[in-house]
Amino acid sequence: MSDPPNWAETAVNTTVPRLLARNAAHYPDRPALTDGDRRSRTLTWAQVQDDVHVLAAGLAALGLQRGQTMLIMMPNRAEHWLVDVAATHLGAVPSTLYPTLSQDQVHYIAHHSRAHIVVLEGADQVRRWSKVLRNASAVEHVVVLDEAAMVSADHRFRTWERLRTLGEQRLREDPGLVQRAGESVAPTDPAAVLYTSGTTGEQKGVVLTHRNICFAAAALHQVTRAIPHAPRLCYLPLAHIAERVVGLYSALHDVAHVHFCADQERIATALARVRPALFFGVPRVWERLAAVVRTAPPEQRATPQGLRQLRARIGLDRAVWPASGAAPIDSALLDLFSDIGVDIHELWGMAETTGCVTTNHAGARRRGTVGRAVPGVEVRIAPDGEVLVRGPLVCAGYLQADGVVRPVVDADGWLHTGDAGFVDEDGFLTITDRKKELIISSGGTNIAPTLVENALRAHPLVGHALAFGDRRPYLVALVVLDEETAPRWAREHGIEFRDLAELAEHPAVRSEVDRAVRDANARLNPPEQVRRYRILGQQWGVEGGELTPTLKIRRHVIQQKYADLLDELYRG
Repeated sequence: MSDPPNWAETAVNTTVPRLLARNAAHYPDRPALTDGDRRSRTLTWAQVQDDVHVLAAGLAALGLQRGQTMLIMMPNRAEHWLVDVAATHLGAVPSTLYPTLSQDQVHYIAHHSRAHIVVLEGADQVRRWSKVLRNASAVEHVVVLDEAAMVSADHRFRTWERLRTLGEQRLREDPGLVQRAGESVAPTDPAAVLYTSGTTGEQKGVVLTHRNICFAAAALHQVTRAIPHAPRLCYLPLAHIAERVVGLYSALHDVAHVHFCADQERIATALARVRPALFFGVPRVWERLAAVVRTAPPEQRATPQGLRQLRARIGLDRAVWPASGAAPIDSALLDLFSDIGVDIHELWGMAETTGCVTTNHAGARRRGTVGRAVPGVEVRIAPDGEVLVRGPLVCAGYLQADGVVRPVVDADGWLHTGDAGFVDEDGFLTITDRKKELIISSGGTNIAPTLVENALRAHPLVGHALAFGDRRPYLVALVVLDEETAPRWAREHGIEFRDLAELAEHPAVRSEVDRAVRDANARLNPPEQVRRYRILGQQWGVEGGELTPTLKIRRHVIQQKYADLLDELYRG
C-alpha cells in the first residue's frame, strides 16, 4: 500500500465502508483482528468483511436506519470493532460509551441520542442500562453478547447469535443489501458520535463524519509512516478518540493487524506480546510501564544488547510512534524512556478534532512541546492565547437532543479549542493549560495548574493532585495516594495498614509526601510552588465524579466537594 500524491484529496473523499472494501479486495488473507490471549483467534480482512456484512444485515433487520445512532457498551474485543464498522455500512452512527458511566449518565445519553439499538456485552453493562430500560425510551432492541445476561422477560433483548442469524437470513434474501448501502454512504455523512464530558462534566455528543475520520487516519500516516500489516494494540476504551483513531480508523487506513486487550490491568503483558508499531498511552499508562523499566537489572541498561532486550521486554522495540497525550507527561518519564532508546512523542488533540492535531514524531521532535500540526491542518493562536484549529479533521459539530448538529466553528471555519498555548518560530505548539482553568493569583500571576500537578505526580506515591489558588495569595494542593504504588511502597517499608485512609495518616507516608512536595517546588517558579497541602484518605474516580472517563480531574467537582478543606488550608 502506498499513498497517492494527492493523499489529502483522496482521504476527504472516502468512507469507512470503502476502506474496508479495499482491504478485503487487496489483502483478503492478511490478518486483521486478533482477540486477546485467553481465547486467541484471528480474522483475516476477507473474514472481517464477511462478518461486518452479516452484522450490518442483522442490524438492518432490527430496523437500524441511515442517520440513526446505535450505542455500544462492551470491552475491547473483535465483536465491538465489527459491530461498530457494521453500523457505518448502513449509514448509521455508532457511539461507544465508557464502561464506567453511571446509570444516570447512561440514561442521559440514551435519551439524548435517541438510540433505537443498544449492543452490550454482559451483566455489568445490562446493570448500567437498567434505568434506561425501566423507563420509557427510544430503545427498541438490546443485543447482548453474553447469553447469561439476557433479560428473558424483556421482549427487546436479542442474543448476538440471533443478530447474526437475522443477518444471514437477510443476506440470503438480498445478497447485495449491505454493499449497496455502503456504497451510498457519503464522506460528509456522520460516522460516529463521541460523548465527552470533558473537565466540566457537561455531556456533549461530538459528531465525526467519514471525511473527518479518513482524513485524520491519512494525516497520521503521513507523520508516522507505519508500514502496512504491522500490529496495533487496542486497549483503551473505544469511547476514547485516541483509541478509535489508532485502533480502528488508522488501522483500517494502514491495513494494520489489530490485537485486542480487554483488561487494562494486563496492558504490560499485552504490549510485550504484540509489540505494536503505533502505541498511544495516556501519562498514567506510561507511569505503569515505567515500573517495568525501573525494576530492570542495572547491567541490562548498561549495554546496547541489554537495552534492546529491555525494549523488547516492554514491547516497544518495534514502535515507530510511541506517543502520549490527553494530559501533560512528566519530563522525568520522558528521560527514563529516552535513556533506554524510546522517545515518547507528545501530541495534542481532542474529540472535536478527531484526535491528533499536532504531534512530535521521528522526523521532528522538540521536548516540552506537543509538536507541529499534522499535514493539511492549520493552527493559530488567538490574541487571548487560545489555540484555534482549522482543517478537515474538525468535527461536524455537537449533536442536539432534537437530532440537529450544531457547528463548533466560527464564521471563518476556526475551532476555538479552549486550550491556551503558543507556537514557536519553527511551528511547534506548546500547551500551557485549559483557557478556563488558568489560576490567577491575588498578585495577578497566571499559573497553569497542570504544571504544578504534574510536578507533584512525578513521585510514585502520588496518584492524583489538585492545585488550587485562584485569587489567593499562594497555592495549596490536595494529594491522593496512588492506589497501586502506595500499598506496595508501604509493604516494602514494613508499614502495616488496613486501607489507604490509614496509610494517608502514617508518619512515614506523610514524610515521603513532604519530600515529594519539596522536590516539586524545587522545579517550579515561586508563584507556582505549593505552600500547604493535604493528603486525602479516599480515592478519586469516575463514578465519584472527580475524574473524567479519560482520567482527567474535574476541577469544579473536586473544588466543590472539598471546599471546606481548601478554605482550611488557607486558615491554618
